[in-house]
Amino acid sequence: MRGIDRLLHPRVVAVVGASREPGTVGHEVFRRLLASGFTGTVHPVNAAARHVASVYAYQDLADVPDRVDLAVIAVPAPGVAAVLRTCVAQGVPTAIVLSSGFADGGPAGQARLAEVIQIAREAGIRLLGPNAMGVINTAPTSRLHATFAVGTPLPGRVGALTQSGALAGTFLTDAARRAVGISTFVSAGDRSDVSTNDLLEYWQTDPRTEVVLLHLQSFGNPRRFARITRRLGRTKPVVVLKSGQDFSSGAADALFAGTGVIRVDTLNQLFDTAALLAHQPLPAGRRVGVVGTSSALAALAIDACHSYGLQVPTLSAPTREVLAEIIGHGDTGDTGNPVDLGPLADPDRFEAALRLMAGSGAVDALLALVTPHAEVDRLGAAVLAVSRAYALPVLASYLGHDGVPAPLAVPDAAGSPGRGSVPSYSSPESAALALSRAADHAAWRAREQGRVPALDGVAADHARALAVRVAADQVVPAGTWLPEPVVHALLADVGLQVWPSTRVADADAALAAARRGGWPVAIKIADERFRSRLDVGAVQLGVGDAAELATAWEAVRAAVGPGDMLVQPMAPSGVSTVVRMHQDPRVGPLVSLRLGGAVADLLADPVARTLPLTDTDAADLIATVRGSVLLLGGSGAPAADTDALADLLHRVTRLAEEVPQITEILLDPVLVGRRGVVVLHAGIRLAPPPAAAAAVAGTTTGGAGGDTESTTGVEAAR
Repeated sequence: MRGIDRLLHPRVVAVVGASREPGTVGHEVFRRLLASGFTGTVHPVNAAARHVASVYAYQDLADVPDRVDLAVIAVPAPGVAAVLRTCVAQGVPTAIVLSSGFADGGPAGQARLAEVIQIAREAGIRLLGPNAMGVINTAPTSRLHATFAVGTPLPGRVGALTQSGALAGTFLTDAARRAVGISTFVSAGDRSDVSTNDLLEYWQTDPRTEVVLLHLQSFGNPRRFARITRRLGRTKPVVVLKSGQDFSSGAADALFAGTGVIRVDTLNQLFDTAALLAHQPLPAGRRVGVVGTSSALAALAIDACHSYGLQVPTLSAPTREVLAEIIGHGDTGDTGNPVDLGPLADPDRFEAALRLMAGSGAVDALLALVTPHAEVDRLGAAVLAVSRAYALPVLASYLGHDGVPAPLAVPDAAGSPGRGSVPSYSSPESAALALSRAADHAAWRAREQGRVPALDGVAADHARALAVRVAADQVVPAGTWLPEPVVHALLADVGLQVWPSTRVADADAALAAARRGGWPVAIKIADERFRSRLDVGAVQLGVGDAAELATAWEAVRAAVGPGDMLVQPMAPSGVSTVVRMHQDPRVGPLVSLRLGGAVADLLADPVARTLPLTDTDAADLIATVRGSVLLLGGSGAPAADTDALADLLHRVTRLAEEVPQITEILLDPVLVGRRGVVVLHAGIRLAPPPAAAAAVAGTTTGGAGGDTESTTGVEAAR
């Protein structure tokens, strides 16, 4: 963290490769450092020029007389390693490499990148980039603008990071246009050293940062990201703009759902959400009061609120009576919400209606709709006055205007719109979407954080040793399902038992197994693809005697063809579910839950969460699965033993954490009865040797080596 602090608060900066040619990277970053009013000292380094922008230039970094805190390197890629070696010799603690031609430069670029990383790490230099756009710190004690991106942000309370250099200029321009003030901004580039997770940890302790915005194309270490954001989000909202293949599935949603991260889909939505979070308090609920000057706009607002899960509640009869007096006639409609004062609304009555709505106790947020008006500034002053008088979020929609209009601004010490300012949205729809996301985040904060429960009957050492022994003995090819005895032993090490079954090759063996285990039995094909498929005849239940067994045997054969079968005593009835843990290449280990059976396969993707799994996460998984009424009870259905199901989920995730070589655990089906659960079948796979070695080390690498972290076992995962 000291390294990150020096990166963002240097006292002496050297721009190596500062050019005299406008439009070049080295020239532009040097010019912006001067223009920003940097409070420290900046030195240009140029081997071929005596002056850059009328400032004396040194031919080599070693010639700079001051002790340099930050070297901004803008030389061609082949020369970067030599500059870094000079940084090592001069004791420079931090560096930004703006040059491209590394991770994006083919085999030669990859070799250069490896050399640069090795130099920086051996010397303990914190390195941002390569291919970074740079950093900005708007603190009055620093005023650092070490980037060549176009755009100068307003000072403010938002920490921002983008992994795309090309997007950095747009990021800064949009932030300024939308009056979203920036505390610090980082364009991370290839993330060879300084990572997204490093910046998140810095912002967690930075008193100037109250909201965090991220543009992510990939994750580095997802477990570390999850742990940091789970902590950070309790006090500072984290808003993420997704892009890239890492976000093409529900894996990222699973990661974000458990950590309180607010996910958005567009750059506009990113700043819509940031404007609300940076200026207004979080809503206590989802009830919205709407006051405006246009019935058409109010109708759009109501539709948008309903679309995004917000409520537009009915006001009480006494409130409607007072509202009728304010408006000046006796008919306020069926609800009095929304309130339409018309295009010629009197500003005093507009403010009175807003105050009445805000103080009614019926709403958790206010949305003011303002169309062109002769006294628009007085309407704005009314909105701002109500916002400052009540402890609930107030948003405005000045049709076609994004940002913070002057009448809605509360200037801070730097002259930027400060906390308490009212953000405006160009449409009611964008305002409602931002408010919905803020309400979701508030609900996440309000719920209990949860804990990872202590489990009895866990023999972690034995499970780890067994997995190592099986991999070393090469019992089965790596990546394939382990033999059932091994699977059952691993599950037993975390206190899970699989319902007994006997694998048989012919009808005589099936009959013998049934007589040993007791009637009635289930007959099913052993093939993984059909083991739970009652709909195609691959499973025959309630077989009560030898004659029925012979008939069932032939029925399965006719349905799915030859192959070994399983004979199981009939299990108690219950809700069929499928529990799966697998290593997702994007976000790490995921545990998922869905209802079982062929019909359930068609309904929806399973609900998933990242590890570690808290008791709150487990309850949320069960409550949000499609068809959860079958588990929770209701509509005439009795409740199943969800506590037993939650315990099973925790034991599956504990096994995954204790034995990181495991790439997949599949329990299909799990019958959840009125009391207890029954695992009818289980499968476990281990990683192929290279992946298994990385899993044992617990090392995940993102980008070109950034976001790394060494973790081992459940202690590190927590």
